[in-house]
Amino acid sequence: MTTQPMIRRLRRSTEPLIGIAAALMLWEVTGRQVANATLVPMPAMVWKAFLAMMADDLPRDILASLLHLAVGYGLGTLCGLALALVAASSRWLDAVIDPFAEFLRPISPIAWIPLAILFLGVGRAVPIFLIFYASVFPIFVSTLVGIRRVDANLVHAARSLGAPRRLVISHVILPAALPAVVSGARLSMGVAWMALVAGEIVGGDAGIGWRILWYQEFFQMDRVMAAILVVGVLGLVADTALRLLQQRAGRWNPAPEAAP
Repeated sequence: MTTQPMIRRLRRSTEPLIGIAAALMLWEVTGRQVANATLVPMPAMVWKAFLAMMADDLPRDILASLLHLAVGYGLGTLCGLALALVAASSRWLDAVIDPFAEFLRPISPIAWIPLAILFLGVGRAVPIFLIFYASVFPIFVSTLVGIRRVDANLVHAARSLGAPRRLVISHVILPAALPAVVSGARLSMGVAWMALVAGEIVGGDAGIGWRILWYQEFFQMDRVMAAILVVGVLGLVADTALRLLQQRAGRWNPAPEAAP
């Protein structure tokens, strides 16, 4: 009886490895078809380059990118959450905030790079701003939809018991909307990583994106590929953490999730 759950857990844990193995095989086959290995470096070359980068400047670049992500994503998440709470508190405010957010949301963060460099200059501020801009809208939309789906009877019951507005928000509305909030946070994290790399390549002076451009200028394609894979691994780790949090939030509150 106990072997079946163990087999299922083992199968779930090994399923992602199948995709990784298939990608590596495709990479190896593609690389062998190219005469110049410099253009398409083989996995072994990329691994060797990664080890050399770890002994050089890559740890510093990873820390710089994580700092950009923490500041931009943190501010974007807090701002999106606050805007959703404000918009949900009044129909008039919702009518003002929601159309403005929907106007800005389709505009790619990359489109703001020229203005960001013009006003902020080259440095940390550009990737942080782009990450903030990319993060704020998914969390805003998802949280707002989640708040709108909160059972009105719960809110009325709390108010009838004399709970102040602050407690209604913190103890009723936000817990009930938590699955939608975490879902929006997960979507924000994905676009935040894309904005991070774009901002560091074009307007940054440190970070993994900036290092990718630096390696490309010297035609070190093995290091370019290694840096790209590092971004993918870091993004996967962040998404896995948020997915686990999303699952726990869903078990704690079985309310339907909302997504933009």
